[in-house]
Amino acid sequence: MFPESWFAAGVVDAEAAAAFAEYARRDPARSVRHWKWLAFQDHLEEHTPLPTNRCRELFELGESETDSNLGTALMCAAVYQRHCPADVKHRAANGDARLRRAVTLSPRGTSS
Repeated sequence: MFPESWFAAGVVDAEAAAAFAEYARRDPARSVRHWKWLAFQDHLEEHTPLPTNRCRELFELGESETDSNLGTALMCAAVYQRHCPADVKHRAANGDARLRRAVTLSPRGTSS
């Protein structure tokens, strides 16, 4: 369910992946995207506020996500972080309409 990039980025570990695989087994009507998004949200809840470099790493994880809608959601979540660096917001501002909107709605306090 989770690609190696999610493990490498520290979004999930073996224990979390096993738990979400079990959730998916019990509720097969839900898509893989659903479980990946919930795992990402769990990660954010456990590690917020994210430091500058972490925002950058998670934005890049979103850029590499094969599911473009999920990838955009990951990138937007990174942009919404209080310590999202200016270079990430600049990249998002040059992205699609959803990313540009995230930049306009994101907190003003940025780090570089």
